[in-house]
Amino acid sequence: MKRLSKSKINKLVEEFTEKTNNGIGKSEIKNSLLEKLNENIEKKAILGIDIYRYSQYKTFEQTLIPFLFKVLLEQTFYNCLKHEKYFFQNSNLDEIEKNFIDTGDGGFLIFDNPFNAVIFSIYFQANIKRYNSGHANTKDIREIVGLLTLRYSLTHDDIYKFSNNHYGTGIINNARILSKDKLNRFLVDSNTINWFDKEFNGIENLMSIEPDDFKSIKFFDDYEEIKDEKDRLSVLFDDKTSNFLSVDVLHIGEIKSKLDIINIYSLHLQIQVTSGGNKKFKMYTVSLGNLNSSDL
Repeated sequence: MKRLSKSKINKLVEEFTEKTNNGIGKSEIKNSLLEKLNENIEKKAILGIDIYRYSQYKTFEQTLIPFLFKVLLEQTFYNCLKHEKYFFQNSNLDEIEKNFIDTGDGGFLIFDNPFNAVIFSIYFQANIKRYNSGHANTKDIREIVGLLTLRYSLTHDDIYKFSNNHYGTGIINNARILSKDKLNRFLVDSNTINWFDKEFNGIENLMSIEPDDFKSIKFFDDYEEIKDEKDRLSVLFDDKTSNFLSVDVLHIGEIKSKLDIINIYSLHLQIQVTSGGNKKFKMYTVSLGNLNSSDL
């Protein structure tokens, strides 16, 4: 993403002042300058994650949670790179991790497209499930912090980078959606739904897509086939079929953004995944979101 520099902003302000002094209408100038700003504005997928009732944890637990959250993030990046190489081949996971916007009780991650954001959220929720069930890697800290419950939000909208920080409509709307949800759901905006409609004929098709189908989906035209058979393996889409058990989409309401009204949807995904190293259960189910259809 191109960074918006201080010098460029100063030049735009100077140009605006000069043209208004010459009698040019402000609206005309703003439209002209916006075209220059658009070089630094990109449409990205923003995944918001929030730890439910973080403020109600005691001081000791609150102090440990940001560390725990970072451990789970790092594990999820590793999982995506190891098990979903095909889908993340055009993404710089190091850059995504570097650009993580930390809010203390969660944060925002920026992806190139909503599909990668959904994959990441599934793996993150899988790691939350492993943590809550007392997995060996985080068993000790779980004894202190206790169970974690999360809520998620996904938006697909404009953002820009200035002074090593990210700003824009995508992040603003994401934060507003997260703040309105009290039921620990996975909420997405209409732009995300529209993106999946365009690229996958609907997000529900994640249930029926087979690995060979990705070759015929236009979105993956510039993706290179991975030759190493080991690296081709996907946890979410195995050799023959999709491991998505259910994909439910519920329209739950609207929020106002500037002059626009954004439709909000609740997603409920269930995915069956292979258990790595768990001798008791070879397979387990990850649930992301829930079916509560209450309004915002």
